[in-house]
Amino acid sequence: MHYRMTTFSYDPAREGEIIALADSISDEMRAIDGLQSACSVRIAEGKSVTIGVYDTAESAAAAQPKVGELLGRLADLVNAPPEVQEGPVFWEL
Repeated sequence: MHYRMTTFSYDPAREGEIIALADSISDEMRAIDGLQSACSVRIAEGKSVTIGVYDTAESAAAAQPKVGELLGRLADLVNAPPEVQEGPVFWEL
């Protein structure tokens, strides 16, 4: 498994718009090869991290053009470019 965490900040008053956008692209996300699951977690008011779980690092890399396109749709809703961190799972419960 390979995880990609994308952190972004936004105006908390627009969180509903972000959720609506995420709902509108969910079918496109489900169609990404190798993407096992994804979730977004509010880590502070106006800040969240989206966690994508891929079967392999290669799948995660191959998905980036499509993921970048989908994230681009958030451009009007976020306060700054997203920050991405990723890596392989080395332990899990």
